[in-house]
Amino acid sequence: MKNAKLLFAACLTISFCVCVFPVRFAGSQAGSQNEFINPPGENQAQIEDIPDWKARLELAKLLTYAKRYPEAIQAYKKVLKEKPELMEAKIGVAKAYFWSGDHTEALKRLESLPKKQLDDQAQLAMADLYITMKNYADAETIFTDYLKTHPNDHKARLKLAQVLSWVKRYDAAISHYQYLIHALPDDREIKKKYAFVLIWAGKQDQAIRELQDALRE
Repeated sequence: MKNAKLLFAACLTISFCVCVFPVRFAGSQAGSQNEFINPPGENQAQIEDIPDWKARLELAKLLTYAKRYPEAIQAYKKVLKEKPELMEAKIGVAKAYFWSGDHTEALKRLESLPKKQLDDQAQLAMADLYITMKNYADAETIFTDYLKTHPNDHKARLKLAQVLSWVKRYDAAISHYQYLIHALPDDREIKKKYAFVLIWAGKQDQAIRELQDALRE
């Protein structure tokens, strides 16, 4: 009889554990999930509203990246109407004019800005505009200053070398071409351009070697 009572008590204990503990565990899991899913309480800082000019500035950038330049220009103009001193918008609209093909307006806007505040892209755009207008002196100045801090920009160095060759400063141009050939030994186009500068400088023997190397199959 005593053993039967003990057996009955043990069964009750097991039943209690099976029924109650999973519920408590499930409740603990549910609470943990709710804490993760539900937003924080009232102490959460409210997200500030985005002003229209800032959203429009991002729109102008996106339109520029999408090469929808007329729309980008209009968006930038609306930003500048509200924020007339915003340098980012001033530079942005100038670059949009440049890429749209309106070089006169682009240069006018870029020249009106302090050079120290122009980003690298804007400065290179200005140098390209000076080349288009055959203002080689100002283009040279921009490329020279830019290469002091970006010596590995081979595209900018090639443009500077070409500008120097156009104003018959052959020794300076040759120096930049030699730098490029050392950095890009497999670039056949650079070698051909270099050879022509050597010809103009009266260095025919060197030009022959460069052309033979560039034309080697």
